[in-house]
Amino acid sequence: MTTAVAEPAVEEDDLVPAATDDQDIPVPPGAPRALLGSLLAPHRRRIAVAVLAVLLQQAALQAGPLLVAYAIDRGIPALRDHDSGPLIAVTAAYLGCAVVATLLQRAFIRLAARINQDILLDLRGRIFRHAQRLSLDFHERYTSGRIISRATSDVDTLRELLAEGLQELLMVCLSVGYITVVLILMDWRLGLAALVSFLPMYLVIRSFRRRSQQVYRRSRTAVAALIVRFTETMNGIRPVQAFRRESANNRAFDAVNQQSATATADGLLEMARYVFLSRMTANIWITGVVVLGALLVSDGSLELGVLTAFVLYLRRLYDPIDQLAMFLNSYQSAAAALEKMSGLLAHEPSVPEPAEPARCPPRPARAAKSPSATPGSGTPTARRSCPSSTSSCPRGRPPPWSARPARASPPWPSCSPASTTPRPAPSPSTAPTSASSPPPNCGPTS
Repeated sequence: MTTAVAEPAVEEDDLVPAATDDQDIPVPPGAPRALLGSLLAPHRRRIAVAVLAVLLQQAALQAGPLLVAYAIDRGIPALRDHDSGPLIAVTAAYLGCAVVATLLQRAFIRLAARINQDILLDLRGRIFRHAQRLSLDFHERYTSGRIISRATSDVDTLRELLAEGLQELLMVCLSVGYITVVLILMDWRLGLAALVSFLPMYLVIRSFRRRSQQVYRRSRTAVAALIVRFTETMNGIRPVQAFRRESANNRAFDAVNQQSATATADGLLEMARYVFLSRMTANIWITGVVVLGALLVSDGSLELGVLTAFVLYLRRLYDPIDQLAMFLNSYQSAAAALEKMSGLLAHEPSVPEPAEPARCPPRPARAAKSPSATPGSGTPTARRSCPSSTSSCPRGRPPPWSARPARASPPWPSCSPASTTPRPAPSPSTAPTSASSPPPNCGPTS
């Protein structure tokens, strides 16, 4: 006697796909920018109010070092002469600027948050409606996991940029503009020395953008592949368990999970490299400006308060570099996500909707039941009349759609014939007269 031993199924090597880009949906040139412009267009007035609020907030915030310089050069000498008025005025002005900057920043954050939520609400609705409009051939090759990735993880990435990145970008740009003008007006020699540092900073930022763009594209593709693998496995969990594909699916999921982790780690390494180079450049330039300013102070061509304000402004000029790094990090990730979403929204269905859809013809009305017809009475129900006067119904023959007579239901339970021998038809005298009496050959009910 032989026993059949079932051999384990051979696991295919193609279960671990590489996280590649979505080549089946080409992104038209300028599609991400057009999508972003269409999302921002309905909120132009509120965006203008938000920009005005942040302009005033930065003006009040950047007045602090100027007040400190005035207090050192004018307030302290006046206090030695027993005149505390200038110092008190400077202190009150400093506190007033701090309060105004705080209130304006609060108003800007609230207004920006409302704009961001309206944009995200509009974007999610567009993706959902457009995914329903696309033809079936698109959904056969573009898996549901990718659509879920577009509507969830990519939208969340854009939300992070709108919630934090744009605010930081506006503040960094405005602070750099204010500080540059103030540095030139305070002392043109130190101002030009500080502006020279923009050249190496530009090279560092350009290198980071070029290197991180490919990394974040690969990261968004890896995240989409991860969601696709998880969604498709859960949708087909019954055949997976029936054919014992758990180990093969685990191996495939571990592969795409590792690809996603590697892409994310590469992005963090690029940001760390950028922060290191930018901080090193900023510290070297601040040291050089302080040494040059000390020489000018020793010669008597520069006041100590001006040098102090200069150092404070330089620190404010280079401190937002870390914030700019976070913005560039969010921007590169959101740009890759926006590119994916714009490609999906720019794809037109292969079976377009008609420009002027025609209305369906009205359905014929149903025939009403006769009020005298009752169920179980054997009376035929009302017949439907001919739909139009042009059609003719043969005399003596009901139309094909007429209802048949309703069959009365017996009040007794179903019974089986006692024998298969045909019986003669009962005579009228022996026919049952009551509907409640069972016919012959029915056994007793139990």
